[in-house]
Amino acid sequence: MGHWRSDRARGIFEWSPGIYRILGIPTDVRPSVELIRGRYHPDDVEKADFALAEAERTGVMPHTRLRWIRPDGKLIHIQSSAAQIGPTGIIGIMRDVTDEVETERMLIATRDQARSAERTKAELLAVMSHEIRSPLNGLINSIEALRRNPADAQRQPLLEGMGQAASTVMGVVDDMLDYARVESGRLVIESVNFDLKAVVRTTVDLYSGPAASKQLALETHGLDGDPVVVRGDSARVQQLLSNLIGNAIKFTETGRVDVSLSPTRSADDADFWMIIIRDSGQGIDQDMLGRIFSRSEQVDAARMRLQGATGLGLAISQQLAEAMGGSIAVSSELGKGTTFSIELPFKRVEGDGAAVVVSPTEPMRILLAEDNPINRRLMAGLLSREGHQVVAVEDGRKALGAISAQPFDLVLMDMQMPELDGISATRSIRALDPPASNTPILAISADSAPERRQIYFEAGIDSFLPKPIVSGQLLDMIAKMRPSKRAAGESGGDQFNRERLNLLVEQAGYEDAAVLMRMLLFDVSDRPQRIAAAVHAQVWEIAAAEAEALRTLLDSFGNFSMSRLLASISRQCTREECQPAVLNELLDQARALSAVLRTEFGAVGGPIAHAIDNVVETDFARNTKA
Repeated sequence: MGHWRSDRARGIFEWSPGIYRILGIPTDVRPSVELIRGRYHPDDVEKADFALAEAERTGVMPHTRLRWIRPDGKLIHIQSSAAQIGPTGIIGIMRDVTDEVETERMLIATRDQARSAERTKAELLAVMSHEIRSPLNGLINSIEALRRNPADAQRQPLLEGMGQAASTVMGVVDDMLDYARVESGRLVIESVNFDLKAVVRTTVDLYSGPAASKQLALETHGLDGDPVVVRGDSARVQQLLSNLIGNAIKFTETGRVDVSLSPTRSADDADFWMIIIRDSGQGIDQDMLGRIFSRSEQVDAARMRLQGATGLGLAISQQLAEAMGGSIAVSSELGKGTTFSIELPFKRVEGDGAAVVVSPTEPMRILLAEDNPINRRLMAGLLSREGHQVVAVEDGRKALGAISAQPFDLVLMDMQMPELDGISATRSIRALDPPASNTPILAISADSAPERRQIYFEAGIDSFLPKPIVSGQLLDMIAKMRPSKRAAGESGGDQFNRERLNLLVEQAGYEDAAVLMRMLLFDVSDRPQRIAAAVHAQVWEIAAAEAEALRTLLDSFGNFSMSRLLASISRQCTREECQPAVLNELLDQARALSAVLRTEFGAVGGPIAHAIDNVVETDFARNTKA
């Protein structure tokens, strides 16, 4: 801050040292009208003259902000106020308010940006509402039409319309979820090994139907030959390609859509690949090309027509490409088509990880765990039509019980289920003895956020498919996850070793054998409740020891699913965790095994059968508190 004095009638101008410092003028320079007017910003000269004239006329100069150009070229903002002294003199003060002005400008810009964002979100919400309402209305109308039981010839178009409407709604929801992740900075890129050619080929195949319905040629180039195994995020690559291929087909009425893959360059530990999507559609105006990736224009009408649905596809595609370390470019000419070029880096996979084994299409034994009855019935039907044997259960606890009792080639596991969810069920399966613990697990879930998928993989799943399930993708994934053929003689179910019982009778006699069998029956009835009580009391060492003791006893008399479940419980207790649903399954299996053992022992006859008849029946009610 500084002060100044002027008397224009007498030609007197005086500055304090503070004024010289603010204005950047050497102290040996005398102020003058010419100096002062020459340093004001040209657009502020008239404003300064008016303020000084008002001070002379009224005797007061209100706070006035002006721009001043210092000799070093720096533009600053000053604020002056003054009052008249004597007939023609004026005395005033001056402050450097550059920081205040910049702060105000920043606040105003932030405010305007927030208002613009709110307007954009409101407009986007309106568009979203429209985009969801339209297919939902079609879906509701189709359902009502089907309720009237139309002729068979009319059913197929209605079902196709319902499928298309459902896909449209899911597309809108997916776009919005990805948009929310992008805006919040939660876009996570995974790193797994996959066959790049297979991902591109599978994605293109998903659009063969829409292309054929418009009589468009959909062709690929560069996908023949050996697989290209790379490390990256296959799901994001597929999403990016789906956005662009879907747009190409949507806005191409005649002609073709070509998708090509080719290597471009190499870095230290990565190879760059170029994916080109070229169509012969209507093209994009040159003025629009520079704006089609901008998220700030999602609701622009022209872009909405260009992209379809929410209009977020291209903006999200650019974000995905950049998040994977790549780039995306577009070229187009009206009436001659559009070409999108995506260059992405992928880490090289060398050694055994680069080998890709193509499995034969043999039937598999598949355990399907899905709580939704409609989804369970549809997926079971799809897999059965493909020749697979399917055991379908409605919760994770029953899935654990099933895989404990019999071998499977694959588990198809929903992640959100009652009693025992998919994550807990997966952990329990991985705690079983081989080969059950090594069974491939394909997780399915509507919650496909990367952070959730990371939790699924940490629990022990082998692969993941997001809902809604596309039948082609599901079958392809199942084929890729086919395990090696089970060893001969590997079977499931409870198998009592009758030879061991006969040997025991021969060596110990009927009376001693009866006592041992009675002890075995009592342990099968009693120990599970003791295990449950120890778990509830969190006495993990005792629970694990009881489980191991009963397991060892059972293994002496045969191959039982309860033994495999006990192995899982023992390992879980070692980690100080065990779900209540797992304990409930143990109690149910104990009841079932007791019935099996009674049948087996009863077949021997004599004193053993008599001893078993005198065993007091244990109460299997689930009151397991200590």
